[in-house]
Amino acid sequence: MVEKKAVYSAKTAWLAMIAGLAIYFTNSAAQYKVPPIMNDLCAALNMSLLDAGWLMSIMSLLGLILAIPAGFIIMKLGTRNAVVLTAALQLAGTVLGTFATGFAVMMVSRALEGAALGLVSVVSFQVVASFFPAEKRGLPNGLVTVAYVVSYFMMMNIAVPLTQNGWQGLWWFINVLSVICLILAFVCIPKKEDEPDFSDDGAEVVEGKIDHKKLWTSWPLYFIAICFVVFNIGYYGITTYMPTYLVDVVGADQAASNFAISWNAIAGAPAAIVAGLLMNKLTLKNRKWVPALAMFALAVMYFFAFQMPNVATAAALLIVCGFVASLVPPSLYTIGPDIIPRAVYAPMILAIVTFGQNLGMTLGPLVVGYVYEAFGTWASVSIPIGVLAAIGGAVMILVKTPESKK
Repeated sequence: MVEKKAVYSAKTAWLAMIAGLAIYFTNSAAQYKVPPIMNDLCAALNMSLLDAGWLMSIMSLLGLILAIPAGFIIMKLGTRNAVVLTAALQLAGTVLGTFATGFAVMMVSRALEGAALGLVSVVSFQVVASFFPAEKRGLPNGLVTVAYVVSYFMMMNIAVPLTQNGWQGLWWFINVLSVICLILAFVCIPKKEDEPDFSDDGAEVVEGKIDHKKLWTSWPLYFIAICFVVFNIGYYGITTYMPTYLVDVVGADQAASNFAISWNAIAGAPAAIVAGLLMNKLTLKNRKWVPALAMFALAVMYFFAFQMPNVATAAALLIVCGFVASLVPPSLYTIGPDIIPRAVYAPMILAIVTFGQNLGMTLGPLVVGYVYEAFGTWASVSIPIGVLAAIGGAVMILVKTPESKK
C-alpha cells in the first residue's frame, strides 16, 4: 500500500500543460494537412477523392486501434515518457510523408501519425488528470480543445502559402513542430514517480492496480464513448469534405474555401474555454447537460451543413457550428474521469473516451464519402449525420456521475 501524493502545484501543473498542449496542437495540425490542399495532393500523388479520404481515416483508424493500448502504455511508462513516445511517432510519420511519391508511402506515413493520434488524446488529457484535481480540470481540458481548433484554423490559412513551391512545405512545417514537442516533453513534464494522486476517496491505493470488472462494466463510460463517436462522424466528415464541397458545388476558389472553413475552428476557441469554465462551476452530476444540449443543437446544424448555397452562408453556419461543437470534447474528457474518481483509473478511462473519439474520426470521412458516392449529392449525407448527433445527445442524458467526496 502507498500513501497518496495529493499535493497540487499550479506551477508544475501548468508547466506540464505546455508540453501536453504542444503535442496535441502538433498532431491536430498534422491531421489537417490533407483537406486544405486535397485537390493539389490528389493531382501530385495520382489519387482519387476517396483515396484522400482514406489519408484522413487511416490516421483515425490507427488511433482507434491504439486508443485502449494507450491507457496501458501510460500506466507503464508514466505521462512524460508517453508524451515523448507520441512526439517521436509524430515526427517519424511526417518525415516519411515528406518524401512520399505515391499513395502507398503516404498511407504508411499517415499510419505512423495515426499511432501518435492513438496516444495523443489520452496523453494530453492524462496530463490534466495527473497534475490537476477534479475540480480544476475543466479549464485545462478546455485549453486542449483550444489547441485543436487553433491548429485547424492555422492549417486552413497557412496551407496555400506554405505549398507555393510544392505540397511538401506543409509537411516540413509539421516536422519542425514535432521536434519542439520532443524537447518540451523532456523539459516540462515531471517523471512518473513525481506525479501526484488526486484519488477522490480517502483510502490508500495499491499502486498500478485497477478493478477491471468495475472499469469495463461502468456503462456511463460507454455512453460517453458513443456520444463521441456520433459527434465526430458528423464533425469530422464535414470538416474533411467541406472545402471540396465549396470548391466543386458552390464555386469558391481553394483559398476562399479554406478561409471560410477556418472560421469554424476559431469560433470554437472561446467555446472550449466556456466549456472548461462550466465544467469547473457545475456539480459533477450536472456536467453532462453541456454536451447533451450541444449535441441536440449540432443535430440541427449537421442537417443543413451540405446545403449551403454560397460561401457566406456556409461560413456563417460553420461559425455557429464550430462554437457549439467545441463545447463537446472538453466536456466529455472532463466527465470521463469523474465516473470512477481514482487516479489509477484515469489512463484507461481516457483511453475508452479516446476510442470513441477516434472511431468517430475514422467513420466520419468514410460515412460522408460513401453516402455521397451512393446517392450522388452532398445533401444526401445531411440526414444520417443529423440523426446520429441527436442520438449522441440522448445517450448523454443517461450518464450518471458520483458526486465528489471531498
